[in-house]
Amino acid sequence: MDFDATSATASLNGLLGAIDKPAPLLAELGEYVLRTTRARFSTQTAPDGTAWAALQPWYQREKRRNKNRVLTLNGYLRGQMAVQVGERSVQVGSNLVYAAVHQFGATIRPTNAKMLHFGGHVAKSVTIPARPYLGLSDTDQNEIVERTLDWLRGQMKG
Repeated sequence: MDFDATSATASLNGLLGAIDKPAPLLAELGEYVLRTTRARFSTQTAPDGTAWAALQPWYQREKRRNKNRVLTLNGYLRGQMAVQVGERSVQVGSNLVYAAVHQFGATIRPTNAKMLHFGGHVAKSVTIPARPYLGLSDTDQNEIVERTLDWLRGQMKG
C-alpha cells in the first residue's frame, strides 16, 4: 500500500509557518486579555478574584465623581489601556504615570513641603494599596490555552 504524504506535509508546513509567525494569534489573545482586564473595573476585583482594597473614607468623600468606584475617577486607567503585539510576544497595559502605583501600591511623601494636600485632606504621607488589575485569572489562562489550540487546529486545515 502506498501512502501519499502530500496533504499531511502541507498541513504540517502550514502549522510550522504559523508557529513561526504567531502575531495573528497574539493579537487575538491580547484583545481577549484587554477585554477581561477592563471587565475587572466593573467587578472591582484582582485577577485572582479578590476585591480591590476599599477607598479611604476621606478620599471617597472628596472624590468629584464615581465616589463608589475604586480605580475610577474619570475612567482613564480603564479606557487608555492598550495591546502591543511583537513578533513573539503581546503586552497589555497602560503607560499612564499612575498605572504602576495602582497595580503595585505606593507610599507618597512630599518632596518640597512638609505635608501633602489632597483637596481638604492634609497628611505627612499617603499609602495607596496595591489594587492589581493587570494579570491573568485562572479562567483567562484556560481560555488562552483553548484559543491557542483552536488557532493551531485552524492552521493545520489551512
